[in-house]
Amino acid sequence: MIVEAQRRVAVLAVDASPTRGGRTRAALDAVSSAAAQAGAVVETIGLGDQDGGLQPVLSALASAEAVVLASPVYRASFAAPLKQLLDAVPREGPPSLRSPLRAKAIAVVYSGASLHHFLALDSLRGILAGFFAAHVVPPGLYVPGEAFDEELALREPYAEHARLQGTALVAFARVLRDSPVLTALRPQA
Repeated sequence: MIVEAQRRVAVLAVDASPTRGGRTRAALDAVSSAAAQAGAVVETIGLGDQDGGLQPVLSALASAEAVVLASPVYRASFAAPLKQLLDAVPREGPPSLRSPLRAKAIAVVYSGASLHHFLALDSLRGILAGFFAAHVVPPGLYVPGEAFDEELALREPYAEHARLQGTALVAFARVLRDSPVLTALRPQA
């Protein structure tokens, strides 16, 4: 029998880049790989690959225990596919305020041209924690263009940050499994 804390964590990794592959996907894959090494089962969905709309992604969000949201940064904000997804994520009104993101561990991964936009992580963290009552793994991962080598592998220290984000995501999801207090938190109406 598998002890609950050792049961594999179901992680949904969402690539919100409007294009397939590239730096955002490489950074997402680095975090996802670390999560898998920490004991997660990772499913990756690219929003740019979704011809059937967002319903399959919303269904996957509902069954995931933890989520990685990855997006390129454009003009100090996340990409339109992530905005469309967040707008589509349901959140019931009072008293339940249920949502497929509520009380889940979430890691945020951004890629951008330079370090000038690393604070763009703050706005998404605020939306996730405040509106959805998700538990966001701090501090997030922002990866500038110079952090990738020619094969799109992450250079240090970004590779280490990606490993820590993936590992912390799984650890956080396990803590949430055992914490009725943390999972009872919900956004204000």
